Amino acid sequence: MIKKLFFRFIYLRVMIFVYCKNLFGNYWHLVNDIYLPLKSKIGFNTLRWIVNGQYEQGEIEIIKQRIERQDRIMEIGTGLGFVSVYCAKIVGSENVYTFEANPLNIEMALRVFKKNKVSPHIQNALLADISGTIDFPINRKSRLASSSLMASGEVVKVPQLVLNDIIRDLQPNFLIMDIEGSEYDVFRMIDFQSIYKIQVELHPSILGEDKLNEIFYRLKENGFVADIFMPDGRNYFFKRVQA
Repeated sequence: MIKKLFFRFIYLRVMIFVYCKNLFGNYWHLVNDIYLPLKSKIGFNTLRWIVNGQYEQGEIEIIKQRIERQDRIMEIGTGLGFVSVYCAKIVGSENVYTFEANPLNIEMALRVFKKNKVSPHIQNALLADISGTIDFPINRKSRLASSSLMASGEVVKVPQLVLNDIIRDLQPNFLIMDIEGSEYDVFRMIDFQSIYKIQVELHPSILGEDKLNEIFYRLKENGFVADIFMPDGRNYFFKRVQA
């Protein structure tokens, strides 16, 4: 009962704050010197972290420690575009390539890029082992609900590109990834090629222990070691110590 009351209190606090910001015509909120939108369609689970300034904190703490101006970034899972903006401010927009399967997220990310005066390369596509198009489930009421785990029943056609061809063409050295459990599929098929730095958010509650162990083994056999891991048990940085 107490937990429910506390959750309702937090929910009301966040949503009233969002409502007031929109009411007065300023729905942008600064997190780590990056403007992010406060829109109800983003969903409460994301809004609460934006409002308290902790949005994607694990990823950013790792990237702050390991990003270098000469890096060429490839991001899988643009989301709101927060990480892309952060990286673009350091390495330049021309050195950031980000891929997002959800077309609704693309629309929001482009607004975030414009507000923050950066222009990373962004493409609406799902990266896989074969090219083509796929049916991708979305939910217009919530940005987070667009994953296959939380979809509403609406489906859109999304381009599917070959992951390893993209890596070959772009030659990134730093891979950043947060794709709600689909990181397992990426690590199964990836040819790391030029990549020697990886920041990834893993999702133990979705993947389970066996799939997590497969990911760690795949990284190890390709010369990667865990250099940083955050207390949340989800965010890791791997560096390649041997080819």
